[in-house]
Amino acid sequence: MDSNKKKILCLAALVASLFGLLFIIYFSFLGIFGEEGVKMLSNGWTLFEKFVLTNGFWLFCSIAILPALVLPVAPLLTLAGIWGGQHGPWLACLYTVAALLINVSWTYWFASKPGRSVIKTMLSKTKYKLPEKEPENLTQWAIILRLTPGVPFIFSNYILGFLKMPFPSYLLVSAPILSVTACGYVLIFAGVFGGEKIEESAARWGYVYGGIALVLVMTLIGRIIMRKKKHAN
Repeated sequence: MDSNKKKILCLAALVASLFGLLFIIYFSFLGIFGEEGVKMLSNGWTLFEKFVLTNGFWLFCSIAILPALVLPVAPLLTLAGIWGGQHGPWLACLYTVAALLINVSWTYWFASKPGRSVIKTMLSKTKYKLPEKEPENLTQWAIILRLTPGVPFIFSNYILGFLKMPFPSYLLVSAPILSVTACGYVLIFAGVFGGEKIEESAARWGYVYGGIALVLVMTLIGRIIMRKKKHAN
């Protein structure tokens, strides 16, 4: 394994451990409050859902902000799809893409500036160090991170920011992949849940199939790239 790959994997492990700490806090909360804690979270989410579905501005602000706190983006995309059923699926796609681009931009800045300083201080007492220069083949790794199923996109934001990937390259890789994938999910959920803008069953299935096609295309591209990377190694 080359040194660049080791550095990326070590940094990925560090970020994953920080996220793991948040999950420990979450499960500790449930352990302390038990069923009452579950009910509190459930009621909180129900109130949040009702609020953002009637206030679209805050829904898309949530997509721009909350994933940075390790909230899974899938529930938010579901809400964007439901909102799209009432106000227009393609409008929901447009706002979702804009919100995600805002998210990837500010989280990149956070990771590359204050976040990097914090991690650097933490690593100063160990034998590990953050790379000062952009590792080789970072663009290829960025594409792999973006296209690998199961890797939270916020995880990729922080990793690529920590590694100081040039922002134009970061955005060039991130924008099309996230845009196509997010639009796919929004269209699926808009079609499944329906709404005033897509009452006809034929239209609903059209959005569902179109969304599935977008997601499958990005998944297929990811597998092809991973296969080529494996053969190259």
